[in-house]
Amino acid sequence: MSARIPLPPFPRGWFQVASADELPAGGPLPLRCFGRDLVLFRTQDGEPRVLDAHCPHMGAHLGIGGRVEQDGIRCPFHGWVISGNGVCVRIPYSDTIPPKARTRSWDVRELDGMILVHHTSGEEPPSFDIPPLPEARLPGWSAGMTRRWRIRTHVQEALENIVDPAHFVAVHGMPERPRTEIEIEGHVIRSRSAVKQRGPGGRVVDGTITWEGHGMGYGTIRFTGIVELLFVNTVTPVDDELIDVRFAFWHPSDSARRLGEALAAEVCRQLDEDIPIWENKIYRPQPVLCPGEKGIMTFRKWSSQFL
Repeated sequence: MSARIPLPPFPRGWFQVASADELPAGGPLPLRCFGRDLVLFRTQDGEPRVLDAHCPHMGAHLGIGGRVEQDGIRCPFHGWVISGNGVCVRIPYSDTIPPKARTRSWDVRELDGMILVHHTSGEEPPSFDIPPLPEARLPGWSAGMTRRWRIRTHVQEALENIVDPAHFVAVHGMPERPRTEIEIEGHVIRSRSAVKQRGPGGRVVDGTITWEGHGMGYGTIRFTGIVELLFVNTVTPVDDELIDVRFAFWHPSDSARRLGEALAAEVCRQLDEDIPIWENKIYRPQPVLCPGEKGIMTFRKWSSQFL
């Protein structure tokens, strides 16, 4: 918890730690998430596994020099083999495996090109799952560009922008303030914003932006109006100062794809505009709000269940 943003830095829920194509088939990937060092690897049958990174023997980092074998990952220091469940299954120079020779194994899912890890302060099982992306299973849609940022802020601060209508005009130059409605259903938040968008040639087009968040780590944002566009927005805490933000865009495979790619580039440009504000603002627990900004406190009440 930092003095600038006095919120617990590591919420509960599912968070993206890598994309599937970042994980080499035969080797581990070191990670830094939730203020911890982790290691991601695939078992020889292709299943992703995530462990605390340091070997329970003498603390070597399994993701730096470790080697994936049939029954787990081999430590680069003394050759102990740790299974995907975090239990030592083989020591090359001993027939006896100490009972404490184990490390934390994390719940992990591979979904729509993402590798997600469930974070809790203890080791409680997940209380919800992330649903598959419908568009990824439709023949008329295909994956587009991806972008990634590392930003000095908190997960909650980054997500709060979605339900902050006034900033879209002041920061991003939207012609009018969006009209936003919010719905809460347990761990899910949904918002639908009626917006005015500037299209080709500067003409103003009516559209909608619909967000559906499943916990604080994963959300989908769908655009209609100028063009149909979807992107998956994942936000993952690195430590108590930094977050990883990833966008993965999906487009209908039609003649409007180029226009969709232009909108995707504009979405990324707008996030770039937010970064200097996020990195230098403070968090006000009781902000002085105007009529039309109540969605900010609705969002904060929803997000508090994960902190």
